[in-house]
Amino acid sequence: MEHSVQLGTQNYRESICECLRKLRDQEQLPLQIIEERQGKHWLIQCKFEDPSLEESNDDGVAHKIHLYYLANALAETILLHWEKEHVRKVLKKKHQDVDDNGQRIIHNTLHYLNKGLGQVQGYRVNRKTMLVSQILNCLDNSPVFELEGFLEFRAQEYKNEVSRAVEYAINEYVVEKEYFEFIQLLKHFVDNQTPRLDCLHVGVTSRGKFHLYNDNGIEVTHQFLEDYQLDNVHELGYEDLLVSALIAVAPRQVTLHIRNEGYKDTLQTIRNVFGDRVSDCQGCSLCKSF
Repeated sequence: MEHSVQLGTQNYRESICECLRKLRDQEQLPLQIIEERQGKHWLIQCKFEDPSLEESNDDGVAHKIHLYYLANALAETILLHWEKEHVRKVLKKKHQDVDDNGQRIIHNTLHYLNKGLGQVQGYRVNRKTMLVSQILNCLDNSPVFELEGFLEFRAQEYKNEVSRAVEYAINEYVVEKEYFEFIQLLKHFVDNQTPRLDCLHVGVTSRGKFHLYNDNGIEVTHQFLEDYQLDNVHELGYEDLLVSALIAVAPRQVTLHIRNEGYKDTLQTIRNVFGDRVSDCQGCSLCKSF
């Protein structure tokens, strides 16, 4: 049994051959790789020869298996090498207004592509499966495969997934940038505000209701939070009102008596705004009351 496939590429010869050799060694494939240079272009002849298989049904099955391994090597090359350059091109073409943080966005995009976009697990595996399927369709119809041509004209579904990851990274960056600018504005306001209390203690009940206390253990929630809540809770939400109240009070010190992980984002905002004014209580009678 003998058959061959010819792979053409201009930029990815080394990676294709490396992936093919790795697969050949791992799977004990009867594969001979012959490289031929034609100017800037490379032809990689992949010859499968297994004398143990005669012309039979086994020959057809082996042929399909060999094509699958070729498709795997090509898909891995695309994911490892072509993808990063494509991300750069998409970012440059569609989002020239993104400032000098382009490298950070590229890094985040590649992280999503390799580790999972949002909550999607196995994202890289899914994209590779998509590529392998599309490449196999091409190899089933022709013993000649041009990598760059495939990527230019036949891999639109895959490229759409990459573009989606770029958009995701940009949107996340914009949100982070706006959040940072918002935090800086709040910090400036707090730093220039006359403190209404030296120390403010913050606790929260199991039902999510916040309570504020002064340094003498006297509850001052009604002064700084509840009245504010009545008019604004439907618009802002209770946790946002807490942050607003703390900013209005601008205490010199904020002590948090909160253990519930459900308020992680709110607590992080408080820490970002108040900086070293914030401390976490390690346990006291007030903590026990929540």
